[in-house]
Amino acid sequence: MNKAFKYNRLSKDDAALLLVDHQAGLISLVQDFSPNEFKNNVLALTACGKYFNLPTILTTSFEDGPNGPLVPEIKAMHPTAPYIARPGNINAWDNEDFVNAVRKTGRKQLIIAGVVTEVCVAFPALSAIEEGYEVFVVTDAPALSTR
Repeated sequence: MNKAFKYNRLSKDDAALLLVDHQAGLISLVQDFSPNEFKNNVLALTACGKYFNLPTILTTSFEDGPNGPLVPEIKAMHPTAPYIARPGNINAWDNEDFVNAVRKTGRKQLIIAGVVTEVCVAFPALSAIEEGYEVFVVTDAPALSTR
């Protein structure tokens, strides 16, 4: 029997911010905004996480390849945040270090943003939901679909 869905409001006391694959090479794929507008939107979300003192987890995929490095301003804004460079996991949730960092926050509400919505965001969001987390996806700023 499936548990009935119950909407819970986002709480700064139970939320963590997951920034997935905000990398220089992937940003070049974004067509919804100019690269500078997109980067500013990402940095605004990152600043909100910092303002509300949300545990923040940074992760990248294939950063030595075409995806490129993490946007340096994000790392600068969260210098002590766990930073997981995934060598080959497309779904961040398939990386044990990433999942352990999420669990370590003790938070059950996850705010997820990533460059490519249908990959960077969708896969870990679905995996987290399956494990009982509440997921809030940022769709109007940094989590954009490529065309």
